[in-house]
Amino acid sequence: MSASLSLVAGLMAVSLLAGLTKGVTGFGGALVTAPLFGLALPSSEAAALIVLVNCAASLQGWRGWVRQAHWPTVLPLAAIALACTAVGVRLIASGSLPDMHRLIGLCVLAVTALHVLGWRWRHGGGATPTLAAGAVSGLMTALCGIGGVAAVYYFNGIRRAEAGAIPQAADHGQAHEQAAHLRANLLAYFMVLFFGAAMILAWDGQVGLPQLALTAWLVPAFAAGVLVGERLYGLLSPSWFQRIVSALLFCAGLVALAG
Repeated sequence: MSASLSLVAGLMAVSLLAGLTKGVTGFGGALVTAPLFGLALPSSEAAALIVLVNCAASLQGWRGWVRQAHWPTVLPLAAIALACTAVGVRLIASGSLPDMHRLIGLCVLAVTALHVLGWRWRHGGGATPTLAAGAVSGLMTALCGIGGVAAVYYFNGIRRAEAGAIPQAADHGQAHEQAAHLRANLLAYFMVLFFGAAMILAWDGQVGLPQLALTAWLVPAFAAGVLVGERLYGLLSPSWFQRIVSALLFCAGLVALAG
């Protein structure tokens, strides 16, 4: 994989925007990079770059969210998602998995509409919702690189009054705490998911020196975007945070629908 200066510059601009998105919400970087990287690179190379860039920058700002994340909730979901990602990658490579991009896209758009209308899937984080969300997240990661959709709904719907539960907003202070918990859990989740996905790709022989060299150019741009996004997050009201999350979920549905 050879890259011209103009291609590298374009990918760096996309990475900057993707990092900005992730810095604000805790997810969404892949929603920016997946369709735009796909315009310039073969899908397999684009997917490898997305994983490598996110993996390299996944620990950025960890002091601000690592203690807020509820790891007993994050780790089981990530483990299930990684297992399903590995299975999905193998099935796609063998041609055994049918094209479900458009079906997934329609489902994401439908659930996003319910999310905007205030509907939530309230659950206690038990085996059934964890298995369901992890499987969907892993499958969508393998198919489209947008596994954050299921994770957003999963973490946003936990209702139990424990350290990992996202408080249900009753006033501005609780709404801010709700947004902070959601963002921390998403950042922790994707740190584990992208590290695991990078190892899966390396084991599968999809990561080589050309990908690593291009990643070295893109990571600083992505990290700069994350840094700016984190500053912007501190200025956002909880209502605007939820609006941005809803907009990103809608964009994820469109990306999957375009497939």
